[in-house]
Amino acid sequence: MKKCLLLALFAIGCVCLSAGTVKVSLEQLNKDGWMRYKGQAITITTPLVVCGTMYDSLILSEERLFVPEEKAVGLAQGDSTEYWRLVNYNQQHRIKLECRYPFSLNLGATVKNLTARVMGERHLQTGAQPRFKNYKPSKKLPNMKEADVVICAANIQNYFVHVGGYATRRNTVGQHALQCYKVASALTRFNADIYTICELEQGDAAPAELVAKMNELCGKDRYAFVLTDTCDRDTISVGFLYRKDKVRPYGALRFAYHAEGEPTQMLTGNIYAHRFMLQGWQDIATGERFTISLNHPRSKRGDPHVANEKRMANSHAILDALEEYKQTETDPDYLLLGDYNAYAQEQPLQTIVEAGYQDINSTMAPNNYSYSYKGECGYLDRCYASPSMAAQIVAISPIHWNTDYYYSAAYYSKYNYKNREIPKLAPKKIRSVMSPAAKKNRYFRYSDHDPLLIGIKF
Repeated sequence: MKKCLLLALFAIGCVCLSAGTVKVSLEQLNKDGWMRYKGQAITITTPLVVCGTMYDSLILSEERLFVPEEKAVGLAQGDSTEYWRLVNYNQQHRIKLECRYPFSLNLGATVKNLTARVMGERHLQTGAQPRFKNYKPSKKLPNMKEADVVICAANIQNYFVHVGGYATRRNTVGQHALQCYKVASALTRFNADIYTICELEQGDAAPAELVAKMNELCGKDRYAFVLTDTCDRDTISVGFLYRKDKVRPYGALRFAYHAEGEPTQMLTGNIYAHRFMLQGWQDIATGERFTISLNHPRSKRGDPHVANEKRMANSHAILDALEEYKQTETDPDYLLLGDYNAYAQEQPLQTIVEAGYQDINSTMAPNNYSYSYKGECGYLDRCYASPSMAAQIVAISPIHWNTDYYYSAAYYSKYNYKNREIPKLAPKKIRSVMSPAAKKNRYFRYSDHDPLLIGIKF
């Protein structure tokens, strides 16, 4: 009886909200001031797009918003005028909408004639989820036929072989099996020749498992991985997977940080030796050689000044390792790939540009992105190239199979969960999730980062 009464009150509230609303454009609403309409039900005639989700709320705007650090030229030199202009722009163009069940919407979904009640400055509330036109990522991949070698740079969000533990969010064998299936399915579908992978469990068990699944899915003994040694300091690492019939690694795998060769403080505070690797590669068909520096620098967590110092130390270690490598390698073609945990105009990345490496993301795909956080998008996953290598890159494109897809579709799309808690599923339910019907979305949301596809024509 109580439940029926609540539902009735909710229905009455929805009817009241839709009746007698004031139609107003976003431009007029900003001109009049939001507080003038506080407590009133309004219909915003300006089309809006979903930029992000936050618990029980959506972040809306007239257009997708970019992270200020991605676009604010001069930020690394201390010129913050453009940065604060962009910060203010984002604040003035983002709307918080409280509504029911926001997690079934992908970023990029649109709504016209949104009806809601004004709760405060750029703050709306509605009793029911408005009628959005949901956005669905396309399965179509960019044309890379012109390229001799295709590289996929992907962060696969803490791929650990063991169940449970550090940041895995997967607590059953079934959950891990589905993650393995989704990651391997997506990587195989990209049909790349080299895969530079961030957030692998350190050691060889994780890449070996992925390669085995990829070979199983394509029905051929096609893929292999570069062996790494173990390091008891590291929990998370990076690694290389590749097509044996297209490319081959040459020379020994090298690291930007060495236990005996670097100050101790550089190996602490989430600065890991096995997150900075260099490997030489040769294209079998043409014989051309090039080198990839694969990096996963420290994040911004903690004190911002300390974090920036450590991130700068990462950038200098990457550049120093490359200079050392060049003493024995005569080929001038270098690619710097990975999840750099920084945006284009930040000091750690501008240091790489100042050293002579070109920012391929910003020059060839400047208005795209590989990551979204709190309604703002930008590139954390980046590609830098030496001048000779940059001239041979014919295409770069992020594939939006992850960032735009709603979070609860990550592994068990049938079951929503809050606060990152995954329900314990009975074996029957695990089998149902792994059924062919559930596998239709296997390419999507296997990670929180979008991969980059990079085409090289020698």
